[in-house]
Amino acid sequence: MRRTLASLSLALMALSGCHPAPKPKPSVPAELAWAYPQGPKGPSFDAGAGPFRLPGSSTTYTKAQLYDDSHMVDWYPQDHPSAPAAVATGVNGSIPCASCHMANGAGFLAAPDIAGLPAPYIAEQVRAFRDGNRQSSRHGWGAAEEMIDTARKVDDPALVLAAAYYSGLPRTQRYKVVETDMVPATTPDKYGWHDPVPGAKPEKIDDRIIEVPEDLQRILLIDDHARILVYVPRDSIASGQALVRSGGPGGLPCTSCHGSDLRGTGGTPPLAGRSAAYLTRQLWDIKTGARGGPSVALMQGVVANLEPGQIRDIAAYLASRDP
Repeated sequence: MRRTLASLSLALMALSGCHPAPKPKPSVPAELAWAYPQGPKGPSFDAGAGPFRLPGSSTTYTKAQLYDDSHMVDWYPQDHPSAPAAVATGVNGSIPCASCHMANGAGFLAAPDIAGLPAPYIAEQVRAFRDGNRQSSRHGWGAAEEMIDTARKVDDPALVLAAAYYSGLPRTQRYKVVETDMVPATTPDKYGWHDPVPGAKPEKIDDRIIEVPEDLQRILLIDDHARILVYVPRDSIASGQALVRSGGPGGLPCTSCHGSDLRGTGGTPPLAGRSAAYLTRQLWDIKTGARGGPSVALMQGVVANLEPGQIRDIAAYLASRDP
């Protein structure tokens, strides 16, 4: 009956020359621009001339090997089992999953940690990118476009193996959250994160969250053991905790689906200890409709009335929790 009435309404509108208002395109408000940094194309920082070594690793890489996307950088092979082709070398012309998500699944700046996620959930998200159900609220957002391109090249058999591999890995403590008034000066990187500006004076954090490497050189060496500092505004963690526990305007506490410890339950992904910038992007993308699909249908109602500042505080609190 509802479908019949909706069809009749559309028919009457067409006869009268009226048309339903087009759905607004997803966009990013100025208050959340920090979560979608997009720098100009050009040279990025690099680690130097090489060859390179890291403490605790017996591996050596040249500069050419380090920045070669045809294979994964794997400083600590003892951390994980043998990786399938999609993770280690890519398939059908795709870049390896580990190029962004690392061999241990800990993720990188602008790329989420995916270790320990339920395998069906990982596969579902890749298919969402492939099918157009998962995009970005920011037009031309490089990380999303690269993921869409990769998802279209990875066939289902390879996807199943990659999802099982990452699902079987333990999560690690990648992020350290710091409440502060001042942050290191940064500039947007073309790959979607913030680069520190050496020698520049610290600047006010204002209403932003800023994620930067604790040790820039280790990040440049693609060290998946290196930590990322997450600077958040003062009192944002307490504010976020209240919103997470109460459900905020949506009225459904995050713990209802993601577990009392926010580490996930069943097929629901963990939220604790994840990148604050990444969480902010996902909440906003779900709110704008840029990210859709069955797994986020319930979330759309939860985030519908969240303001940008509330999303920021929720992300700050979740990032501060132990994974």
